[in-house]
Amino acid sequence: MFLRAILWPFLWTRLLLVGVAWFGDQMSPSGSYPVPAAVARGWEFVPWRWLDVFGRWDTSWYLDIVTHGYSVRGPLSTVQSNVAFFPLYPWTTRLVAALLPGRGEGGAFLAALLVSNAAALAGLWLLWRIAREVSGDEGAASRTVLYTLLFPFGFILSSAYPEALFLLLSVGSLSAALGGRPWLAGMLGLLLALTRPGGVMIAVPLAWIALTRGGPRLRPLVASALPGAGLAVHVAMLRWLTGDGLALFRAQEAWGRRMALPWETLLSPREFHPRLGPLEVVSFLLVAGAGAWLLRRRETRALGVWALASLVPALLSGTYLSMVRFASVAFPVFLALGLLGRRAWVDRVVVVSFSFAQAILFFFWTRFFWVG
Repeated sequence: MFLRAILWPFLWTRLLLVGVAWFGDQMSPSGSYPVPAAVARGWEFVPWRWLDVFGRWDTSWYLDIVTHGYSVRGPLSTVQSNVAFFPLYPWTTRLVAALLPGRGEGGAFLAALLVSNAAALAGLWLLWRIAREVSGDEGAASRTVLYTLLFPFGFILSSAYPEALFLLLSVGSLSAALGGRPWLAGMLGLLLALTRPGGVMIAVPLAWIALTRGGPRLRPLVASALPGAGLAVHVAMLRWLTGDGLALFRAQEAWGRRMALPWETLLSPREFHPRLGPLEVVSFLLVAGAGAWLLRRRETRALGVWALASLVPALLSGTYLSMVRFASVAFPVFLALGLLGRRAWVDRVVVVSFSFAQAILFFFWTRFFWVG
């Protein structure tokens, strides 16, 4: 089943992405990319372009942490620095890079790709299992995996970004909680909180499961607080590094994010960041709609809670910026679509629209354009 439901779709979608990248070579690259030398030679990290296309934009920030550690370049709120990025992915990449023969940024990049793709395969396998468990339908589980791979930003799972690791840990944490293993769920949630902003919100569905399941509640509730401990560790580390207890939040301001009330984000996000398009708004609405839809069924209610809770950081940041990328690992969305995909016309609409959008986004991504 792993070969048919996970590995085969993963391989053919990655092969198609390489084909899109080949077509991308026929187009002039972006002139606004922050590394002009990379644009001039056509690659940034390794000369094998079919691999290099999976590293753009924030990849350089993560690899900077891998090779040099955290550093402050100036005032956190106005000067971009790697302090804005969470540590688990670069830490894991550094560990893997130490085991590989290559050195320098190229070696770190290959290690990052290895971490991402291994995490993606493991995360998709866990996703298939949890989707089959809550739906009782192997077809819906397989569609869930396929839709995750075809989502407009699905290529990020194979890129040198932490999204694949985030997917693995979030699915693993909720699977463990639903399976009656609260301490494992809490420890995976702690790691998730060290992976990306918003990871700490996994505490919400973990607490929901603890309160709604039968049996003792104290230990599951205590375990559900572990993601908060993970975030506290990161905050303490940044405070030691910068001397600023609010470094975690100030560093985000350099990317156009700042604390805002939810209705400010909903009603006037462009006042906070001008680089927004309809895909960000549609992605936000998709996650919100899928989360609300999953709340209707007892079997999927905890996953609906996770989908809605994952939107809270965006609502408090004043912008939908990169919402397409964030939605790419909001796996309850794809479970909801996998259930709805039992209708043939729904399945066709999802496959065609997702595939087309991903091809377009990846085309521009490979040519050094910012897409989310």
